[in-house]
Amino acid sequence: MSSATAPSPTTNAPTPAAAGPAVAVAPAWWRGLSAWFVAAMLFAGLFAPLLANDVPLVARVGGAWSFPAFADLVGAAPVGPGDLSWKQWWAQLPSDADDFAWMPPWPYGPNEVDPLRYRLGPCLAHPFGNDDTGRDVLARVVHGASTVAELALPAVLLGMLVGTLLGAWAGYRRGVVEVLVLRTVELFLCFPTLLFLLFAAAFLGNSRQWCVLVMAAMFWTSFARIVRGAVLSLRERDFVLVARGLGQSEWRILTHHLLPQVASQVGVTAAFCLAAAVVAESTLSFLGIGPRGSLASWGAMLRQGNEQIVLGVWHSWFFPAMAIVVFVMACHTLAERLRRHAEEVAG
Repeated sequence: MSSATAPSPTTNAPTPAAAGPAVAVAPAWWRGLSAWFVAAMLFAGLFAPLLANDVPLVARVGGAWSFPAFADLVGAAPVGPGDLSWKQWWAQLPSDADDFAWMPPWPYGPNEVDPLRYRLGPCLAHPFGNDDTGRDVLARVVHGASTVAELALPAVLLGMLVGTLLGAWAGYRRGVVEVLVLRTVELFLCFPTLLFLLFAAAFLGNSRQWCVLVMAAMFWTSFARIVRGAVLSLRERDFVLVARGLGQSEWRILTHHLLPQVASQVGVTAAFCLAAAVVAESTLSFLGIGPRGSLASWGAMLRQGNEQIVLGVWHSWFFPAMAIVVFVMACHTLAERLRRHAEEVAG
């Protein structure tokens, strides 16, 4: 999988005669919705135990207060009262009891098994159906978004930090610094992202931390190339020369004058890299070598659904596949929206 790059904004838009063949543009409603969809997936990934779970958000048991879903968010949920699960205890509560439970918006957990709903299709109670073990597919899709917030986003942010700083330093200082950064970028670009991830999984293990570091190591090159090119075009502008003449330090010139000018290019690249990270993680999970420690992954759900295709269980793979496709489309549309905004500002 190649590293994502984004075109730099231009100051002069091409005339219709020189614009070349028309390029399909996403509908206006989808361009406006894409940012909200990406934000919603990140929110769902961060707070999945509070959105879809089989333990209550707040419970009052024998006069004592408990917050099982919040405990699950930061660690592990406590066991249910007595010999019952939280769901069983909640179902048996009489309407006039002093004890009560406030369940999450979707009261099904990603690992909650319903033996009466093996491989059953979508219905009103389970809009996405149940998988081959009776687990609710919608709850698993919601928890699958945790890979976006806990793996893809940290990898992109780390790669953005390293690549932006190195690219800006190389573009501003030139000379030996630029040569070293460019040669390092070329070295990393020799390895396709997926091949590099497979190599890292084989030798470093499939922990979440290693996966984040390896993805960041592949994505920083995209930011470095984009930022270097932008800084090269800005380093001799009047505002930079004035700041330099006033005796400002190189670090202040970079952070206060140059980097704010390339924020739009960095945002476009980040959106592309976020989509690439989700695809890479889903591919690894589909192959069975994805990061451990997650309750559900869209790629792992695809692998499980692929094994059930011959039985006609279409919903086990369809909904996680749609989650991946729509999220990637939303990231690309968001990148295009940021690029157009940058062109409007520059023009």
